[in-house]
Amino acid sequence: MKFPSTRLAAALGALLVAAAAHAQDYPVKTIHLVVPYPAGGIADKVARETADELGKRLSQPVVVENRSGAAGNIGFDYVARQPADGYTLLLAPASNLTVQPALFKTLSYDLEKDFTPVSLLVLTPQVLLVHPSVPASNPKELIEYSKKNPGKVNFGVSLGAYSHLAGELLKTQAGADFTAIPYQGAAPAMNDLLSGQTQFIFNEVITAIPNVQAGKLKPLAVAYKTRAPWLPNVPTFAEVGFPGFEVTSWYAVVARSGTPKPVIDKISREMAAIMQSPEFKKRYDAIGAFTVGSTPEELGTFIKSETVKWTAVVKQAGIQPN
Repeated sequence: MKFPSTRLAAALGALLVAAAAHAQDYPVKTIHLVVPYPAGGIADKVARETADELGKRLSQPVVVENRSGAAGNIGFDYVARQPADGYTLLLAPASNLTVQPALFKTLSYDLEKDFTPVSLLVLTPQVLLVHPSVPASNPKELIEYSKKNPGKVNFGVSLGAYSHLAGELLKTQAGADFTAIPYQGAAPAMNDLLSGQTQFIFNEVITAIPNVQAGKLKPLAVAYKTRAPWLPNVPTFAEVGFPGFEVTSWYAVVARSGTPKPVIDKISREMAAIMQSPEFKKRYDAIGAFTVGSTPEELGTFIKSETVKWTAVVKQAGIQPN
């Protein structure tokens, strides 16, 4: 049955009014922020600190739920099956929002159809770290060392994480003889590097700083457009002969597709305000990360550009989907 234009306009108007009213009342109950990784990591830290501030601003509890497993896919699958009402949000690391479809033959969810962007939260550059026993003081020396010692230069990875893709990108660009050794998370990969079982790693600055300051690992270069203020004496990759080599980890919040736009915009505004507050900026500046905050549209554009870049790296490196 066809609606006359006046009736259609009235129906659409009623829907818009209902959505606006929903946003005005939102939230009226507890909000759940799902983290698709275990408690204790950077994703969990960002989620809990953001949730605490968001709850204060919205006058409702924001509870963090860790639903980990399958490289984040369990948490994504869970949120994809929740109502699109703004009461279940997802804290998503970069790789899960960009290269996951290239790393898994089948996924129970569709990133484009099931999720909608809310806000970009935090950025932290990647830094190349080597064990002190490795005779290299810059990336070119590490590459040459690998060529002279085939099969002996290994780096620990969480499969598909940006730290993994950074190593594969350097290997491909330089023709290095690097071997990726998979681990169930960044912590065990770091432990084996510290013990000398592997030779190098790409690591987020935010987690690298303590080991660098303690002299346990050598930083060779930062994969960022400028020197990282937390490691001012460490050159960028561009400074040591690798222009355009930039790898920055980031964390964002997405929601179930179909969530009313006014609700998404309300959450996004509050999260951006949190990230841009002097107190929050100071908190993360002290440990090696940049707080950002964004509109949903800005995050959507950013996700698309990162997806194109890193999916190409996955294919170029020959990483086979699981």
